[in-house]
Amino acid sequence: MSIAENTDRALRPLEGRAIATALGPRPVMVVGTARDGRANFAPAAFCAPLSYDPPLVTLGLKPTSFTCEILEQTGACTLSTVDADAAKAVLWCGSRSGRTTDKSEGLPCAWADGERPLPYPRNALSVMEARVQSIIEAGDHRLFVLEIAEAATRLPNTKEGRLATEPTLLCLEHSAFACAKQIF
Repeated sequence: MSIAENTDRALRPLEGRAIATALGPRPVMVVGTARDGRANFAPAAFCAPLSYDPPLVTLGLKPTSFTCEILEQTGACTLSTVDADAAKAVLWCGSRSGRTTDKSEGLPCAWADGERPLPYPRNALSVMEARVQSIIEAGDHRLFVLEIAEAATRLPNTKEGRLATEPTLLCLEHSAFACAKQIF
């Protein structure tokens, strides 16, 4: 008996992107990489915390993407959250290849200092500088385990002392967004 048949309320089968949608919403992460001093940005919704100590996150990228290629070569990137005002720029970046487009034209950037400067969106809500710890083949994506070397935010704390997530841009499904609200 399938899951869809074993319930009081009818469930319908899900496949592919619909499964990812059912696991959402998730923050839109803007992945910043650089090659030859040029900024490259790619939106990613397959990003999740993995460990608090050390701070590790997972990031899933299509192996054919320019961002995946650069990250494998350099071993470093930034991960940034943005607000709803950046939704058009996120769509613009996600619909063009960094191989042929300077992504900083659509998403103004700032640069994190370090041995290798890395770009991040100038109006990012939170920015994390990350280093690749391992890479795993995962179906139609490549899974990067990243250690966060440094992180900073513009977001305030809630009255309970937690990091406020409002107004972080969330991915509902491919090219469909929402904005985070206060959680009770």
